Amino acid sequence: MKKSRRSIARHLVGSAAALAAWCAIPSAAPAQVRTEPDAGALVTPASPELAALFQRNGYFMISGGVLPGGSARFFVEQSGTDRPMPATAVQAIAMPDGSVALRNGGATYQVGMPQGLACPLGQFVARDGLIAYTVPKYIDPDSRMMMRRAGLVRHRIAREFDGTPFEALLKAADFGDTQPLPPALEAQIAGNINTAHGIGGLVLVASEDLDTLIGSYINSGLQVTYHVYLMPGTGRVEIGGVPLRYYWKMDRDGTGAVFSVELYAQDWPAGSHLSAPGAKPTQYDIVNFFQVAGLFQQLHESDAAGFAAFVDRACGKAV
Repeated sequence: MKKSRRSIARHLVGSAAALAAWCAIPSAAPAQVRTEPDAGALVTPASPELAALFQRNGYFMISGGVLPGGSARFFVEQSGTDRPMPATAVQAIAMPDGSVALRNGGATYQVGMPQGLACPLGQFVARDGLIAYTVPKYIDPDSRMMMRRAGLVRHRIAREFDGTPFEALLKAADFGDTQPLPPALEAQIAGNINTAHGIGGLVLVASEDLDTLIGSYINSGLQVTYHVYLMPGTGRVEIGGVPLRYYWKMDRDGTGAVFSVELYAQDWPAGSHLSAPGAKPTQYDIVNFFQVAGLFQQLHESDAAGFAAFVDRACGKAV
């Protein structure tokens, strides 16, 4: 039952020891982040859920950070051909060694991700969490109320990740490297968001001096459909697609006006893998986080009960 996106929409409309701990967590398996030659092709130009973020006095005011989200399509790669697979035919498995795999047709495929991440990330997705991490520009009573409603603690981090080894990863994800989108796609995305709030025709550029209007950015996969490849030859999962960064200024009526959209960069050396214990999170780690979050989001939407059972197992709860 696909209730997740409707829940997120209601959520939006209803709104008026980090690095050291990260280093102590090993990887469950080498991440398999696939570099897509045209990552922009995995972006849906219009998204009501994303546009709702920027409504008057909306969550954009407190969410200048990491909003994972997104959806996923599944493929089985055989003899160089990607055969589409319905999401309902794929189940997440919490393995006894703490790793995560996807099961399809009796075969399992290991998902590369930091060991231990499945529990807090799964809990976050299962409750239809929106904001994983943020550095708000200012704090006032209304912002505090919005943060509590969004499940944030310490005015910064989703409660599921608070005190976990993944705070450093989320902080790094807020400052990931980006690159330009094709101009036509960028204009289409920004135009769809702005027009939804009656800002059609308003042109904002980064060079404008708008001292009276606050501004920031949001990193999100809400408009991204990640491609998840099940690889029989290796028994692993490869995932393609990267999130977007949306730069905004506040319109004079309290609405967020998007003036620039960028794509997270895929510039890592060939053969890259998840950082070893003791290393600072890299761009590869950051993209892997967003991709796994999009994968979890799709599994939750396709089978909420099955995903909840997976999360319980990943968190060591009896099922």
